[in-house]
Amino acid sequence: MAELTRQQQKDYAKQLFLNDPGITQAEIAERVGVSKNTVCKWVNEGKWEELKTSMLIEKDAQLARLYRQLKQWNDTVEGRPEGQRYLQAKEADAVVKITAAIKNLETETNTAEKMATGKEFLAFVRKTSDLETSKLIARLFNDYLKSCLNG
Repeated sequence: MAELTRQQQKDYAKQLFLNDPGITQAEIAERVGVSKNTVCKWVNEGKWEELKTSMLIEKDAQLARLYRQLKQWNDTVEGRPEGQRYLQAKEADAVVKITAAIKNLETETNTAEKMATGKEFLAFVRKTSDLETSKLIARLFNDYLKSCLNG
């Protein structure tokens, strides 16, 4: 498997931090392949603690708001006379930005869902399998998540 770029490592660390409530910075560092100091720096500089708190409350609300905005643009265009039902340059720019924001939030959600499912599966494996099997599956799942970040 190809090594992650520094940005991919940071993104992966952020996903782990935001979506696994019990994980420590040391565990994140080990899974991502960076030092604990690096993770600590990323957490502080990126204000991940604040982000974690706001994400718990706001992600669904943000997506709903963005979809409403997109619908309003579509309704505006549909309300125009025949032959004028297109976006002006500034409107198109706004739609592109809204669409990109939706994609980013949904991508984060998909990664979070993968991580949550993996976490549940690993808990099941730990209960039903020996330690070596559990470690192997955890390592493979970690590799899978990294491959998802590589695209």
